[in-house]
Amino acid sequence: MDIKVFKTFIAVAENRHFGKAAEQLYITQAAVSARIKQLEEFYSATLFIREKNNLTLTPAGEALLPYAGLIIDHVSQSKAAIDVAINQKSKLNIAATPNIWDAYVSKRVCEIANLFEGMSVGTEISVREAIQRKLEDKSLDFAFLTDPIKENEFQNNLIGYFDICLVGSSSGFSENADNYIYVDWGLTFAKEHAVHHKVFPSHRTSTATIALELILSQGGFAYLPAELVQPYVEEGSLCYIDSSVQIKRPIYLTHLVASTSQDALSHLTNLLRVTQ
Repeated sequence: MDIKVFKTFIAVAENRHFGKAAEQLYITQAAVSARIKQLEEFYSATLFIREKNNLTLTPAGEALLPYAGLIIDHVSQSKAAIDVAINQKSKLNIAATPNIWDAYVSKRVCEIANLFEGMSVGTEISVREAIQRKLEDKSLDFAFLTDPIKENEFQNNLIGYFDICLVGSSSGFSENADNYIYVDWGLTFAKEHAVHHKVFPSHRTSTATIALELILSQGGFAYLPAELVQPYVEEGSLCYIDSSVQIKRPIYLTHLVASTSQDALSHLTNLLRVTQ
C-alpha cells in the first residue's frame, strides 16, 4: 500500500473536505476520492460519513487515524535506514603494535588506503594484548605483529621481515654510554641483547619513534628499524654502529581463521609482499 493514500486520508480527516485536502496535497479532487476509495476497499470499511457540507470520520476512520500517522513515520524511517545502508562504505579495521608501525606499516599507509579506495579504512596502534581482544570481538579485521598469536582460532601469515640496527648520534658507542635508549623489540631481541651488551639504559620505550626523537634532540644510541633511520644516516644526523646484534624481525598479518574478509586479506598480502 502506497503511503500516499494514508497521507491523503489524514489530509481529508484534518480538513473535513475533499476539495481542501486536494489543494493541500496539490492533486485533483478526483485523485483524493480515488485514494480514499482504495483505502476503504483495502480495509473493507467506510472511513468517512459523507453528508452535504458535513464530512466526518466513521468509527473505523477514527480507529485508523493514529495508525495512519505511524505507518507514514515507519515507512519514512525504513526508507532512510535503507538509504544509509546502501550508501554506507564497507569497513576495514587494521592495527599494529607501536614498533611494527614505526618499522614497517607507517610508510605503507597510503598504499593500503589506495588499495581499498571506496572502503572506510581504520588504522590504530595498540599493544599486542589489546589487539588480540579486538580481533576476538571482531572490532579489528587484521593486525600486524612481530610475534604470532598461537591459538587455534587465529591465522598468522608471514609476509616479510624488517631489519633492526644499532645507530647513534656519534660513532663513539661503548658499554659505558650514559645515553643508551633500550627499545623493546620482544623476547628474541631481549635475549640476544643480554648476551652482547651490558650497557645500562638511560631510557626504555616500546616505541621506536620516541627513541629516534630523543637521539635527534639530545644525542644517544638505540636499536632502530633500518628503514626508519636510513634518511638520517644519509644526511649525517645518525651513524651506523657495528654490532653483533643484527636481528631480522618477522612481520605477521594476523586474523581470525573464520574471517569474512578473505578478499581483503588476499589483496593486502599481495600488496605488502610486493612492497618489501
